[in-house]
Parts: sequence; structure tokens; C-alpha cells
Amino acid sequence: MSTNSNIWLGRTAYQLMPDRFYRKGGVPEHINGRKLKNWDDRMPDWQPDYDGEYRNLYYYGGNLKGIEAKLEYFHDLGFDMIYMTPINQSVSYHHYDVGNHFMIDPWLGNWSDFRNLCESAKKLGILIVVDLVFNHTGINSIYLQNPKCQKWYKRTKDGKLVFWWNFKEMPECDTMLKEYQDEMTRVAEKHLENGASGIRLDLGENLPREFLYAIGRVKAQFPDTIFIGEMWGIATDREDSKIFDGQLDSVMNYPLADAILRWVRYGRDGHLSYNFNRVYGEYPKTVSNILLNNIGTHDTPMPITMLVGDKMNPDVFNKRIWDIEAPWLKGERFDTYEFRRYEAEHDRLTEEQYVHGKKLLKLALVILYNIPGIPCVYQGTELADAGYKDPFNRKPYLWKNQDEEMKSFVRELGKYRKENSDILSTGEGNISIITEKVFIFERKVNEKRLIIAVNRTAEEQWINLHSNERKTVFRIGNSSMEKLMPYGCVILREN
Repeated sequence: MSTNSNIWLGRTAYQLMPDRFYRKGGVPEHINGRKLKNWDDRMPDWQPDYDGEYRNLYYYGGNLKGIEAKLEYFHDLGFDMIYMTPINQSVSYHHYDVGNHFMIDPWLGNWSDFRNLCESAKKLGILIVVDLVFNHTGINSIYLQNPKCQKWYKRTKDGKLVFWWNFKEMPECDTMLKEYQDEMTRVAEKHLENGASGIRLDLGENLPREFLYAIGRVKAQFPDTIFIGEMWGIATDREDSKIFDGQLDSVMNYPLADAILRWVRYGRDGHLSYNFNRVYGEYPKTVSNILLNNIGTHDTPMPITMLVGDKMNPDVFNKRIWDIEAPWLKGERFDTYEFRRYEAEHDRLTEEQYVHGKKLLKLALVILYNIPGIPCVYQGTELADAGYKDPFNRKPYLWKNQDEEMKSFVRELGKYRKENSDILSTGEGNISIITEKVFIFERKVNEKRLIIAVNRTAEEQWINLHSNERKTVFRIGNSSMEKLMPYGCVILREN
């Protein structure tokens, strides 16, 4: 079902959680069981409910009209693609426990609001990608309550529901069942008919080929649609990678996110080189050109926290930098309360951490914006907002007291990316030099070339990139073709 469209090449994406981005209008009508927090109260409800369960039933009231109202904000910063986490009716604010695929959550809006958002976005050249959840539903979904849909769910030999990772609110679906495949194909069609341009598949790495082929039938009607699969590892490590014969157009590039962060923070040059060369050496070019790259998402701590926060994981041979739960594992038991208490107590960075973190964050963003694929910036990253894992990385968007200097830097990166899209859209990516201090790589299309040089240290680094054929198109500090300033970078262009 691979797309032949070029409309996705060279785009710059922004990821947001609709409930946490912006609210237009008054307080939403009350729904039993939901708590609406004050937008300025950015400390999550991290403690358990009265019975010890963590239910995520508090909302902030962001909505689709709010996203539409801020489209100029994205446009100004150079974003021309928005990837939204799920919007379907559910119990939880994150909507990954979907209750009704054909209904938008009433606190977010309705199908008319969604169509208006997509139409307004397209007028600014912005495409909307929705997040659809097919691996499971919520425990309170209309499907689980419907006797006709009971066969949609996986069950044990004794007839008990199978739950995704034992989350009791997320029963798994039988994605091999044709009836289920047909219904979920109609779900995809519903979102595309109402204006969505692409679909991100939650747990896409776990959806079988047969399911992906089935929903891929929508490409006959919507040939420009992109299907992006959630993917935590390197796709080619899997026997069923799904990127070679068209079930997925693109995947999320978590391995390179980890490698970028670990190089910028710890200087792990071998780790970055290994992941860079594997991804871009093994993935098809059609996939590499539209990889959804990131340095942080709704499932990881905020990038600045990963770059300077305490207890991050430096061991490249033991999980990812954001896998920080080990100190709270007690045998097979995980101490959720103490883990979240630690996150709450360390949620705010010190002034020293913040100043240093911004320097490192800028370098990580420079790399993100220049590697092959689509850079995807998670909400708040452009403000250097901090936070550990869920729920601390899902705070309401900081509309007051924004870091204008950081935002201006992202704006300049977006401008640079558009001005050099002829290379960044499809150019080959190759590493020239990588050490624990300096990373120099290039993007090339025929005789046109960009050379990106980054210094992650507090010392000047001498380089030799001088050429009369090259001009400087982006820099941090007074970095030049001969010398990188502390935490500096320079990007040169030939032709």
C-alpha cells in the first residue's frame, strides 16, 4: 500500500496531544467521571485514586477548535504537518483506550470541527495526520458491550479477555479477523473522508501484514495517504519488518532519537554511527525520505530533561536513554508511587540545568532537522519545556511566559529547512566524521550538498571545511568553516 505521492517529502512535523494543546471557547459541558483541571495548574495528578489505581481521568479541555485557532503558530515556526494523538471518544484524556471509533470525543469537538481544522490547515499548506488505535479498545468501548462484536476480542482458552501488556482497561482485538479488518478499514476511510491526510498506526509494529494489507485498500480512494507505523526498534531487525513490500510507508525512528540524545549528552559516537548507518543503509529510500524522526514524544521524557535530567540511562547496551525505571523495580513489582513521586520532585530543572540543557537541545534539533526524513517536534520542545515520563511529559501547553529565544531558534531552523528543501527532501545522508566531540555529516543530491558540523563540547573544536564553493547557511554562535564554537554548529552549502 505504499504511497507514490511526493506531498510528504521535505515536511516538518509537530506532534501534539489535543486535550493538552489549546482550548477555544468556554468550559466544556460536564461529563460524569471527568475532572477538568485549571490550565495554569501544570502539576499532573500523579498520585493514585482512592483504590490505588492510576486512571488518567483528569482533563485540561483542549479542543480541535483550539488547534485550528493556532494554525498560524505552526506556520510561523515552519511546521507544515501536524500529527495528533487520538481524538476518538474514550474514557481517558489520551484516547488510546478508544470507546467509539466513529465518534470524536465530545470535549474535543465533532466531525464538523475536524473537517474545519483540516480545511483551514490545508489552506496554509499544513497536512493533518491522525493516530488510530486498532490493536485494542477500551474496556468500556461500545464494541465490548455489543454481543455481535464479542468475537473481535482475543481470549484465553478459558474465555478470559487478553489485555495489552496486562492493562486492564485495554482488551486486545483479533486483528486477523476479516470482519474486524473490514470495520477498521471503514474507520480509516471515515477520518480520510473528513479531511485527514495521513494515519499514524498505534502499535503498528504489532499489526499483522494481513491487517495492514486490508486497511491499505483505502489507498485506491486516497492515493496520497501516508501510513506511519509506531516502531521502537530498527525495522529490519524484525522478520516481519513491513517496510519492504508496502504495508507501511514510514515508521517512527526511535532508534535514531536515542542515538542522537546519547551522543549529544554523553558523546556516544559509536552508538550514533551504528544506528545512523543501519537505518539509512537498510531502509528503502522511499521509507528513509519520509521517516518520522523525533527526539521526544508523548511516550518519553521531554528532550531537555533527557539531555540534562537526573537518572537517565547512559548504557547503550541496556535499553534506551529514556528507560529509567530500573531503580524502582522490586523484583517483578514496580513501585509506581515512588517513581512518580521522584518525577514530581524533580520535574523542574535548576537554572543551571536549564541554561546548559538549551545548548544541548539546540544541537539535538539541528541534527534532527538535517537527517533524512521528516523531523517531528513534540509539543513544548520548541519552548524547552521540561518533564519526565507520563504524566509529566503531557502537561498543558505553556502559552504564558514562553522562552522566546528558544522559539526563535526553532523558527530559524524551520526557515533554513524550507530554503534548502531541494536537498533535505531526498538527499542521501552520510557521516563524514564522528568522534565523542564532533559530528559532521552531509546531505547530497547530485552536485548539491549540505555539510552539517556539530560540536557537543564546551571547548572550541578546529575543523577543516573551508572551500570557496561553500557558503554558510546556518550557524550557532560564531562557528565557521574552520572552527566550531563551544556547543556550536555550522551548516555549509555547495551549489
